Amino acid sequence: MIAQVVEVPSATSIEKPLEANLAKAPMETKVLPTVLPKVGLQEVKPPLVVGSPNQPTDAIAFWLGEAGWAFEQDKLTTPKSDNSYYYLRKVLAKEPDNTKAVAALEKIVERYYELLRSSLRQNKVQQARVFLSRASLVMPKHGQLATMRQLINDHDVNQSAEVSAEVSAEVSAEVSVPAPVTAVAAMRNQKLLVPTQLLDQQDPLLVQWLIGVAKKAHALKATMLIVAPKDDQVRWLYQTMNSADPEQRIRANIKHSRPARVEVNYLARKDELEVYAN
Repeated sequence: MIAQVVEVPSATSIEKPLEANLAKAPMETKVLPTVLPKVGLQEVKPPLVVGSPNQPTDAIAFWLGEAGWAFEQDKLTTPKSDNSYYYLRKVLAKEPDNTKAVAALEKIVERYYELLRSSLRQNKVQQARVFLSRASLVMPKHGQLATMRQLINDHDVNQSAEVSAEVSAEVSAEVSVPAPVTAVAAMRNQKLLVPTQLLDQQDPLLVQWLIGVAKKAHALKATMLIVAPKDDQVRWLYQTMNSADPEQRIRANIKHSRPARVEVNYLARKDELEVYAN
């Protein structure tokens, strides 16, 4: 019996076809995406913070705005912690050279200048002094302060002159002597003093005398000027004298001054009116 020999392929012969196949068909490598696909999810964004359009984001702008608003309401240096000067000081504390704040201080002084002049026109001297003091606080070296101070001083001088003139008029009226009798009628002016104390008391005897003067003035076709320091005094004098004749109004003007008196102008040969007998 003859043995059959079977040839076994070597490892080398087996590996070669595999290497050939690998060379012919190299393995493909897939790269995974770095961004995951969206699967039913919305993209999440960080919230956007939006400030109110009316809310200032800058402290300087806010203070300047508040200062302007206070100025429009004439809140110049009062009330405390809510006035134009208060907010402008906060601006200048942070920015000493802020031109808008400095210009606003100038406007405050100019406004006080206007208020001071208005007070003097109304003879409110003490109020004018307050406005000068506040303007000096705002800008102590402002050139307008000297003018404001001079206006007050000039007003004081004028007031003193007016008072002196009134005192002189009162004295002359008290010591005036009757005008001489003339051959023909001449224009006469009598100044009849009204006692201030009796005027304030609206004394009944004074009422009778005023009515008598009014009736005589009617007869003389006279014109009168009724003078007293206070408005209520002038009105009372006018109403009392006007009540002398219900059917005829007196011919009179009124004036606020002193001393209290009734000035009567008429045409006659001699003084016809009697002064009040104290």
